[in-house]
Amino acid sequence: MEYRDILVVLEKEDGVISPLSTEMLGRAKYLASELNQNVIALSIGENISEMSKEAIYFGADKVVEVGNKILENYTTLAYTKVLDFILDKYLPLAVFIAATPNGRDLGGRISARRKIGLVADCIDIVLTDDKKEIKWIRPTFDGQLYADIRISTKPEIGTIGEGAFRPLKRDDTKSGEIVKEEVSLSSEDVLTVFLEQIKSDGEKEVSLTDAKIIVAGGMGLGEKENWHLVTDLAHELGAEVGATKDVVDLDWVPYKIQIGATGVRVSPKLYIAVGISGAIQHTAGMKTSDLIIAINNNPEAPIFKVAHYGVVGDLFEIVPRLTEKIREINNKI
Repeated sequence: MEYRDILVVLEKEDGVISPLSTEMLGRAKYLASELNQNVIALSIGENISEMSKEAIYFGADKVVEVGNKILENYTTLAYTKVLDFILDKYLPLAVFIAATPNGRDLGGRISARRKIGLVADCIDIVLTDDKKEIKWIRPTFDGQLYADIRISTKPEIGTIGEGAFRPLKRDDTKSGEIVKEEVSLSSEDVLTVFLEQIKSDGEKEVSLTDAKIIVAGGMGLGEKENWHLVTDLAHELGAEVGATKDVVDLDWVPYKIQIGATGVRVSPKLYIAVGISGAIQHTAGMKTSDLIIAINNNPEAPIFKVAHYGVVGDLFEIVPRLTEKIREINNKI
């Protein structure tokens, strides 16, 4: 029995293919090319034709569609039954699943059903030098170390969080095969019925993963009372605010803005690191940013190894002056 190709389980978000799905497709394409294999995307749900097309534009060589009214919303047993059928028929070498609440549920259930291994919350997936094994990399010890994990069962499965990889550039000239599969489903496969989905009121918060500009602060700020230096600069730039794990642990800011291996992984156009030393736990979550500017008084700080531009100096002098200068420019516009 030969296992080959990489299967990516797609997710929809607000009716379209999710950003995380495109990121997984990008990594799958890279690994499949190294192995001289193909990327197969699995599209599950109802009204999924557009998601299937987008999957091809973002790197899939083939899309397997399983459409059914029963699959309109995620439910554990129905989606597990579909994935189980697809794994039996297509025998993929590896399976990428989104590390979302639904994806984690699906990954754990299919792994238990088939008695196969799964690596959760991967931040990198690479091949060994001889290309005979897949290295599933995930953070351990609260993000202080990375573990290189090998899976001895087939197919190999990993869940992947947002921001771990960059998607390929969308190419609407790319062609690919779309195959429709029928999986027998009944009401017994659905234990949960969705009556209505209600969106929260008020203005939608901008996710850090979607932010174009991020200003992040670290322990170099000294104390919570100085955090306004980060928020003031972010306000003038129209940026979102991020933080290191140490800052979050001290309860200066909420966990939802923690950037790093055990927080949010981001890839903005501009990332400004204020008073951040650059521990591996943090840089794992922001090193794929297009442009990184670091402000730190220690010229040997690890952050400068990933930064494109570094400012060595006292942030308490530099940041207020930078904020004021940007404010002056904004007032003239």
